[in-house]
Amino acid sequence: MTIFAFLSGVLLTWLFMSGMLSQITSLIVSIWWPSSKRERGMLADQWLLNSGVSTSSGWRLIGYWRETSSYGQACSELAGLLADKACLSNQDDVLDVGFSSYDQLLVWLDYYQVKSLTGLAETEQLLAGAQDQCDHFDQLKLERGNELELAKLEADSCDKLLALDCAYHFENKTQFFQNARKVIRDGGSLTLTDMVLSRPYRDRMEQRIVNILARSCGISVKGLMPHQKYEASLKDAGFEKTEFVDISQDVLSGFCFWFSQHYRQLSPVTRPKVWIRLRLLVWFIRWMQHRGLLEYHVISAR
Repeated sequence: MTIFAFLSGVLLTWLFMSGMLSQITSLIVSIWWPSSKRERGMLADQWLLNSGVSTSSGWRLIGYWRETSSYGQACSELAGLLADKACLSNQDDVLDVGFSSYDQLLVWLDYYQVKSLTGLAETEQLLAGAQDQCDHFDQLKLERGNELELAKLEADSCDKLLALDCAYHFENKTQFFQNARKVIRDGGSLTLTDMVLSRPYRDRMEQRIVNILARSCGISVKGLMPHQKYEASLKDAGFEKTEFVDISQDVLSGFCFWFSQHYRQLSPVTRPKVWIRLRLLVWFIRWMQHRGLLEYHVISAR
C-alpha cells in the first residue's frame, strides 16, 4: 500500500510538473461539457491559427491547400471555392450561416460584390469584429444566432445560402436542410463544405470511439452521415439536384500537415493547454482518415 501511494504521488507530481495534468483535465471538460467556455476557446483558436501568420486576418477555417502552404491563402481559397460552386454574383441576396470570421464576409462583399448579404454569427465577438471591418458595406446585415435562426426567417428570403466550414458543428442537420429549403427562393441554392462519413460504422465500438473523439473537439456526432444518407436528407428536405465533390486530400491532409509545423513553431512560447481544442481536432481527423472513415466535400443542392 505504501509503495502504491508513493508511485501514485510520483505520477501525480510528474503530471502536474509536466503540464499533462491540466491538458488531461481540459480534455475531460471538453468531452463532457463541450460548451464550457466555448466562446473563449473559439477566440483562442482564432488567435493561435493566425499567430505568426497574419496580424490583419481572423480566419478560423481548415483551408484548401492544393497550391499553397500559407494559412491565410488556404482559407481564402476555400472561401473562393465555395463561392464559385455557388456561382455568386452581384444579383444575389446571400445568407451566410455560422460565419467564423469577418474575412469570409469580405470575400463575398468585396470580391464577388453580392447584392446583399446577411451574416449569422454565434458570438458577440464575431459580430463586433465583422461590424468593425465591414461597416462600410451598406448591403451587409449582421445578426446574432446560429443555424436554428433560419426557422425564424421569412420564406423565400434569399437566393444563395452558404455554410463555410461550419456545418459539422450543427446539431440537427436534417432540420437545417428543411429550414434552408424554406428560405431559399426558387432557382436558388444551398452550398456548403462539410465532413462526410466515407462508410457506415463497422460496429458499435467504432461508433462509440468516434462519438468520444467528435464530442471532444465540438463536432456534432448526429451530423456525421455517410454520403448516401446525407444526399437522402437533402432530397427529403425538398432539394432535387445535389452534387458532392470530394476535396479531402486538399483540405484535411493539408491542414493536418500545416498544423503540425505551425504547432511545433509556436508551442515553445505558448501554454500547452491553449492548444487542446485544435490538437483534438487534428487527432480526430487523422484517426478518422486512418480508419478510412472521413471525407471532406463541397456540396451544392438546388
